[in-house]
Amino acid sequence: MRTSYEQDGFLVVADLLDCAAVGAVLAEATAICRGDRGDIDGLQPGADDEDDDRVLARHLCIHFPHKLSAVLADICRHPGIVEVLTQIIGPNVKMMQSMLFIKAPGKPGQTWHQDEGHIPTRDRSLTGVWIALDDASVDNGCLWVIPGSHRLGVLYPVRHHQDPRFDPTPEAHGFDHEDHAMPVELPAGGVLFFNGYLLHRSLPNARPRGNRRALVNHYMSCESLLPWLPPVGDEPMATLDVRDVMLVAGHDPYASKGVVDVMRPRLRADSVVDESAPPG
Repeated sequence: MRTSYEQDGFLVVADLLDCAAVGAVLAEATAICRGDRGDIDGLQPGADDEDDDRVLARHLCIHFPHKLSAVLADICRHPGIVEVLTQIIGPNVKMMQSMLFIKAPGKPGQTWHQDEGHIPTRDRSLTGVWIALDDASVDNGCLWVIPGSHRLGVLYPVRHHQDPRFDPTPEAHGFDHEDHAMPVELPAGGVLFFNGYLLHRSLPNARPRGNRRALVNHYMSCESLLPWLPPVGDEPMATLDVRDVMLVAGHDPYASKGVVDVMRPRLRADSVVDESAPPG
């Protein structure tokens, strides 16, 4: 497992979540989009009698939903997910971000990007965990990856784009191996683990009906500091550590610093560029 991950930069585990777990997360997704789990910056919950599909269709992605939902927080610590993470990252693992993608028909994808460019871990331990809540296919906007694109450890330059197929995530460019890109189609409950340096993207949901929902979490080694916000006060960049994290395995050597609630649950823009907010 670890050898395959190190070689390709990603690993697929089909059916890691059972139907009951997927169903519970889907129910939470609807409750979150209706505003029933707490305040979310930018959320448009709609009227109580509005159809669920219409409510869901307004939202592309909600950041940090695990802060509002015990069900999603439990999925972040799912034993099957943690077992793989401890093999990939090491015995001590923390989570710093969750994202709930709804991706209704017509909603955009994301351009080529590397998550490490937004969440620097210094030790290259960043790992994305992409959990399919619906069957994810090429037609409805599954993830695409470029196998092995993580191995050089290079963060490619990014630029803003005007391509309506994609959300405002800046586009990585300057690489020449896009011809090797492959789609990662997953059944509901399947999970994709991928390296923070891996180039990946998704295309729009081109189906006339049906969402492509996914829960995407980011994890890293507890030994690595997390400098993903600008320095505050006199704190030097070398020791900057944003303590808005959740321990999921092992021991946190920096636990004495405590934990702070910095990131607010928020709705991701799907068409307006927001240069101040990392897409994760």
